[in-house]
Amino acid sequence: MHVLIGKRQLLLAGLVIMLGLAVFVNWYYTTNGAPLSPEGAAEGSAQETGGARFTNTEEEADYFATVKLERETRLSAALEELEAVRTGAEEGGETSVDVLAKMTALTVAAKTENDIESLVTAQLGGNCVAVVNEDSVDVIVSRETLNETNVLVISDIVRSVVGDGVENVRVAAARG
Repeated sequence: MHVLIGKRQLLLAGLVIMLGLAVFVNWYYTTNGAPLSPEGAAEGSAQETGGARFTNTEEEADYFATVKLERETRLSAALEELEAVRTGAEEGGETSVDVLAKMTALTVAAKTENDIESLVTAQLGGNCVAVVNEDSVDVIVSRETLNETNVLVISDIVRSVVGDGVENVRVAAARG
């Protein structure tokens, strides 16, 4: 029984390290040298000014950076909360197994979103945010990236990463 607990802890530690590395890489490539305010939003963003309009590519880049930063913050908070619940649960109990399954599902969804974003950015350039739900995937790209050909490329990328199990693939341009 001691070996199973060691393997679980090793698996959990590996997932936490992978998540931390993904957060760092995402932060490193999305900040673009823009200073961050204490709230975590890029200075001059729509959150700070209270508006939701994006008129140029710099503000559009801030939009993508803000969305990714907020997503990573929510994911980290959810994982920390689940880890606290898992630690408090009885070892090997049903609750501990359920929490570990939820933690694994969250990290798999985060990895899937990151994979889609990386592939879309590599093939089409520009910024991209992917949101994976149970039966749909939403991909938001910069306005200059969005055209009929690129929508097909994005749909193909999503299906290659997620598989055919996804019913809806929606592609949209960032508000501008």
